Amino acid sequence: QRLARQQQKASAEGLAFIAEHVEGNLLAAHQEILKLGLLQPPGELDLDTIRSAVLNVARYDIDSLRTALLEGDPARCSRLLDGLRGEGEAPPLVLWALATEVRSLARLRAGLDAGQPAAGLFKAERIYDERRRQRTQKALGRLSAPQLQASILHAAKIDRMIKGLADGDVWDEFLMLCLRLTRHAPATPRR
Repeated sequence: QRLARQQQKASAEGLAFIAEHVEGNLLAAHQEILKLGLLQPPGELDLDTIRSAVLNVARYDIDSLRTALLEGDPARCSRLLDGLRGEGEAPPLVLWALATEVRSLARLRAGLDAGQPAAGLFKAERIYDERRRQRTQKALGRLSAPQLQASILHAAKIDRMIKGLADGDVWDEFLMLCLRLTRHAPATPRR
């Protein structure tokens, strides 16, 4: 619609390119579209024109990764990890964020499985923000205690890799850990 106001239009590929490169930042999307209006004449904008004009204005941060993890969004986790890697984010900081989230989820899952009231568990984990609480509940709905324990062990493996005590690609392992945490728990066989 905004392109149309500028008497411009773009293919679905071009619009997807813009959306991917602003990573949810609506102000940045608006600015990029205005910039296209200033740089290009009215009419159809091809993908190459859009690519050359649109800057990568995505904001890759650790909190966005934690949110995508809680929401169970593997594609967004992958994009954010790629962005964090590209921006040179320190692996120990990424690991700290992921491991902190996993340990918190594991404590919550254990408490819920033991029949403790959710309100007290969330208070103990210092989760007061309603949106964060909802995201955390969503994650707990798909994650089992065994998945969370395996994820803690996976985080320990990544820690050894960061310290040079184990071989492997740390960023590949971050992705594998996120995928482990964003998929649903396997169904328990009925007897």
